[in-house]
Amino acid sequence: MDFIRQLKEVTLSVLPIGLFATILSFMLGVMDGSQLAAFVVSCVLVIIGLTFFLTGVDVGLLPMGSRIGSALTKSKRLSVMLVCAFILGVIITIPEPDVQVLSGQVHQVASSIPTMTLTVFIALGVGLFLAISLARTVLGWKMKAVLWTCYLVIFAVAAFNDDFFVSVAFDSGGATTGPLSVPFIMALGMGVASLRKHDDEASFGYVALSSTGPVLAVLLLGLFSGGPGGSAVLSGDEAALGLGGLFLSKLGEVALSLLPLVIVCIMAQVFFLKLPKMEAVRVFSGIFWAFIGIVIFFTGVEYSFSSLARELGAALLAAGGPWLYVAGFIFGLCVVLAEPAVIVLTGQVEEASGGRIPKRLMLATLALGVGLAVVLALVRTVCSFSIWYLLLPGYALILVLMIWTPGLFSAIAFDSGGVATGPMSSTFLLPLAMGAASGSTSASFGMIAMIAMMPVLLTELLGIVYRIKSAKGGEVQDGN
Repeated sequence: MDFIRQLKEVTLSVLPIGLFATILSFMLGVMDGSQLAAFVVSCVLVIIGLTFFLTGVDVGLLPMGSRIGSALTKSKRLSVMLVCAFILGVIITIPEPDVQVLSGQVHQVASSIPTMTLTVFIALGVGLFLAISLARTVLGWKMKAVLWTCYLVIFAVAAFNDDFFVSVAFDSGGATTGPLSVPFIMALGMGVASLRKHDDEASFGYVALSSTGPVLAVLLLGLFSGGPGGSAVLSGDEAALGLGGLFLSKLGEVALSLLPLVIVCIMAQVFFLKLPKMEAVRVFSGIFWAFIGIVIFFTGVEYSFSSLARELGAALLAAGGPWLYVAGFIFGLCVVLAEPAVIVLTGQVEEASGGRIPKRLMLATLALGVGLAVVLALVRTVCSFSIWYLLLPGYALILVLMIWTPGLFSAIAFDSGGVATGPMSSTFLLPLAMGAASGSTSASFGMIAMIAMMPVLLTELLGIVYRIKSAKGGEVQDGN
């Protein structure tokens, strides 16, 4: 049963972080009995919310995305496909939980940036670059050329932005690869990729390009916004509203953000999908459960989950020594090792490499990479140095390594950048960094960006290893 499977996977994702956070909190004197009760309730709500949400996505949104993608391939007009892809990209991103959480946290630190403004810019970026992804597939553009062009443009625009917007922009790219948008985008992309049956590379890269769009969009927002503005006080008083008040407030917010997607699904059903009655009922019931799941998830996050992470970050910083970085590394390992999408990716890489890159090797490499990424992000948070010192050499190396990485692995590598940036990154690791900020809280942004960057770099290295092993075995590898 999908619900039981999702419950097990989500519990394995949240429980290790919750247990480790609880142990650390008691050791550092962060929580008492009442705070422990509130945190336990939050963890339970996060688990239940994500379970309902992911089950609803599997039952409703994923089949709908696949069918809409297949329907788009029947259109003979590229312009129609691109417009539809743009609209779908926008409306699927606005209710994305990770995007909503990130936008809210940015507004807390920079009150001059409204939550909905940032959300809309991120959504527009996803929509535009999802359309570009479809154009790449239909027109046969090489993935490497498109990625090189995108990142050269991104860094050119970033050079005219302040450090805060550069951090938020790259965080936005990671946040869009969440549990709602990724399944829908991949289902949509697979339908379009069927147009190029003998091109393995066409099946990958949709998530990669769609996540570069928000980076550019937020950087453009930064050019015209005049800076982050004042900071709001991070009071952590959300629990004062009570669970009932939080639930009702989130009910209205989520309903408003999810409404455009529901309207599009209804229109698709009425005008061209025309699913049988029972199948249509199943799909729309899935969308309803996804809606309820998001509401419960947000309620749990704001009740105690994220606020405890901020308090824990401050306590670890005050404890001195390496404890903040040791804890960050362990939290990073927990995020990767318990992330279901990571397990799926490692299997795909083992299959794509013909067994030359085993799943265990890929899993260990990603876990180590994300753990180090969290440590680097925390070092930057504490020392308050520019994000450029991390992003510029990191992406420069990524772009250079792309020359020797097989084309298929280049697409897989950039797709893998979004795998590790699941809900725990925006709801726990980023607040942890915000609590550990010794100076400006804005220096804490960039955590998601670092977690998204490391898998790309490491997967490229594994792709090069695969190419070398293939060459020794007498296989010819395409470097495009």
